[in-house]
Amino acid sequence: MIRNSIAFVLVVLLSVSCQEKNKSKKESIEHTKNQKQIIEWFRIAKSLRNKNHFLIKNYADSIQSLTNNETDEFKAIGHIAQGIYYNSINNDSLSFKNYNTSLNLLKTSKTDSLFVSAYSGLGNYYKHTGDYEKSLKNLLTALKIAEKIKDSVMIGGMYANLGQLYLQKDELDQAKHQLLSATQYLKNHRTSPHYLIAIHTMANLQGMSGNINEALKIDEEGLKLCEQIKSDNLKATFLDNKANCFMFSNRLDSARYYFNECLRLDLISKNEKQISDSYANLAQLSIFSNRPSDVISFAEKSISTAEKVNYNPGILKAYKLLIDFYREKSDFKNAYEYTEKYNKVYKNLINERKEIAAAEFKTVYETEKKEKELLISKNKIAEKELQIKKKNTQFQILSLVSLALIVIGYLIYRQQKLKNQQQEQEFQLKSAIKEIETQNQLHEQRLSISRDLHDNIGAQLTFVISSVDNLKYGNQISDNKIVNQLTKISDFTKSTIIELRDTIWAMNKNEFSFDDLRSRIFNFIEKAKSAKEEVLFRFHVDHQLNDKKFTSLVGINVYRTIQEAINNAMKYAEATAITVEVQKINNQIKITIQDDGKGFDLDSADLGNGIQNMKKRIADVGGTFDLQSELGNGTLITIIIT
Repeated sequence: MIRNSIAFVLVVLLSVSCQEKNKSKKESIEHTKNQKQIIEWFRIAKSLRNKNHFLIKNYADSIQSLTNNETDEFKAIGHIAQGIYYNSINNDSLSFKNYNTSLNLLKTSKTDSLFVSAYSGLGNYYKHTGDYEKSLKNLLTALKIAEKIKDSVMIGGMYANLGQLYLQKDELDQAKHQLLSATQYLKNHRTSPHYLIAIHTMANLQGMSGNINEALKIDEEGLKLCEQIKSDNLKATFLDNKANCFMFSNRLDSARYYFNECLRLDLISKNEKQISDSYANLAQLSIFSNRPSDVISFAEKSISTAEKVNYNPGILKAYKLLIDFYREKSDFKNAYEYTEKYNKVYKNLINERKEIAAAEFKTVYETEKKEKELLISKNKIAEKELQIKKKNTQFQILSLVSLALIVIGYLIYRQQKLKNQQQEQEFQLKSAIKEIETQNQLHEQRLSISRDLHDNIGAQLTFVISSVDNLKYGNQISDNKIVNQLTKISDFTKSTIIELRDTIWAMNKNEFSFDDLRSRIFNFIEKAKSAKEEVLFRFHVDHQLNDKKFTSLVGINVYRTIQEAINNAMKYAEATAITVEVQKINNQIKITIQDDGKGFDLDSADLGNGIQNMKKRIADVGGTFDLQSELGNGTLITIIIT
């Protein structure tokens, strides 16, 4: 339900010009007339975000034309202004290029707010392209700088963007935590676009969690605020979310009305990507409404619009809708044709990402090449100076010839050394590119599998829950046995979705830090608390383990084992207290799960599949598993991971 809003990637910038006005008069005098014009136009360009991207383009071009002979800091302002524009039209590659260039120009700058703009711009770019690790790194860097200058609006804006990132990663608890922090910092700036980011993302989160009424309530607040600041772009994002809420709660007429309102605003702004997404949403709604001709019509309009601006994610979205539609109709010929088209576009999208990675390596290589050329140029100048001096006297000539021979010998030696270093660097670069290509192939396979799990199985399970709930509440069933059975089916399916998310979480990671695992265990324990409020939980992790890294196989097996142990303690042991403790002992990790339940006799008890599975999971990752229990004295499980 998250809309790729043109507004949300722009509002990470704060008004540098306002800070400039707060400077002392002395500092203001130090600015030239040209620099003052740049600052003023930059302020206007930022004030136009979410309103008119055509005017933003005019001001951005004008700013850049004034920065040709300015310092690197003012040139950086020009590239940030261009980044604002390209964000406004969702051109990720050009926004990345401008933000990255601005960051390079700001190496010697002391204007922290410009660093926040550059890092947050890069963070949003990586968020859009699916590189969550780099996105998190850049957004946290921006947050740290914003906290340094104690700007509450900037800080709130960074938390809002982090909330979007975690929601996109399907880490709902983390997303909610970040969004609550954002709204707290922005409580006195409710008409700020940063605040609108936060509440829009919170509305998305509530909708994804099934809290439709709460989501709609937040959307209404957002729409009123958008009317106040007269931002149709932001208004469209809340209308989109509202329409999705109605669609997934089976209020299809209302959904159609708000999707059409969304499309109307997108057509006014002439944003082809947003128009493509709106047509795709109407196609999805037509599937729900069983209107086959509308499905095809809207999907084709979405594809045609996306193709105009080479918007590959939008094309893939529409193709996926048509593939599912034709499969449902058993029209396998058309389903196959669109699958072939989908694969072709998807391959192009992956190739684009590879080209960006290769460009980063190329930049490093070209920098080294320029440094080498500069060194050669300096050597030539030194040789010319040497030739002039040799004409003074015969003695000087003989002395300089000797010196020249020494210098030339040294230069030959150094040249050969540089050549060897360059060859070694070229070899390392080729090896690195090859390794990246291999990692990309593996990552693509994991993404493909996890995407299929999330989009197909996840969506089908959600549909099962919706169908069961419709049966329960849409039909007046008086038979309690049937009601109970439907409830069991719904609860089982919800549990399956949770397990599926855990699996996707593990698949999308090349490696884990213990901080990742701790967060996952903490979320599980929080859910367990809500399920059995009478049980006291204690959970402690040694802080020395925060940076401990291990494979995704180890991470998922340890997580599943702890999960199974807690489930057993709650379900069978009748425990009132459960303690999970993780310690670092030498180079090993010791995990204990202890409960005060009724325990059992190890000699006479029949150990079920759950305990056998726990033993096998730990054995599979090279660890040891020990279980101790006595009747009336609870159970202690000890796991050692090397």
